[in-house]
Amino acid sequence: MCKPVSEWDWWAYLFRVIHREQIKGISEWDDRLIAFLVSVLELTPGMRVLDVACGSGVHLLRLARRGIGGVGVEIAPRLVCYATRQANEAGLANGLRYLVGDMRDLVAAIGDETFDAVTLFSGSFGFFDDQTNQKVLDGMAAWLNPGGRLLLDCVSPSWAMTPRSRSWSEFGGGISFRETWFDPVTCTRVSEFRYLDASGTMNLAAEPERIRVYTLPEMRTMIARSGLEFVAAYANHELPPVPYNADHPDRLVIVARQV
Repeated sequence: MCKPVSEWDWWAYLFRVIHREQIKGISEWDDRLIAFLVSVLELTPGMRVLDVACGSGVHLLRLARRGIGGVGVEIAPRLVCYATRQANEAGLANGLRYLVGDMRDLVAAIGDETFDAVTLFSGSFGFFDDQTNQKVLDGMAAWLNPGGRLLLDCVSPSWAMTPRSRSWSEFGGGISFRETWFDPVTCTRVSEFRYLDASGTMNLAAEPERIRVYTLPEMRTMIARSGLEFVAAYANHELPPVPYNADHPDRLVIVARQV
């Protein structure tokens, strides 16, 4: 059953469903992302994918249409309800499961199933301290079958290390305000959110979003500690793949393999 909507649920649904649906060209972007995933993760029909912090579940849904099943884990119950409803309406629920769970304790959510690939999108790696972030990576590695691949869509340092900025956007009948800055002492990108809804109420996030930003050498060290083999780093989700380098540093997409 769907649990009562919590404060975190409200914000998660606002951005991962309401805002996302209004992004111009998002469907075409998703098509390119799935084609990229299938290529770099070497996915074929019948394989199983674990999508950690799956949000609205859209990526697993698109993979399911290619015959690739999987499990999505998401900490916001309302998003899990939404994703499950979308899978049922698309007639794809048999190949998909969406579960409420915390990326820090995947065992509690998943049980003993293993996967051919594990994914983590949208800069959702780095929410915690270094020790816990390593634990999250170790946990994802543990769910991979031998030869299985992990994809981490990380925040790139070159994108994160920008001056303090303020922005606003209209969606869902209200206005979202965002202030973002980079803390060089902790190598953390910090974002504060406010949302003025249609009733005129200003909604304040309980706390800022903090993402520890890792360099590629740091990520390679963490990947090795988790028992994985580094495969490649890419600058975007396009085909043919674009290597992450000095000419293309704005996004950091890492692929590793279970040996």
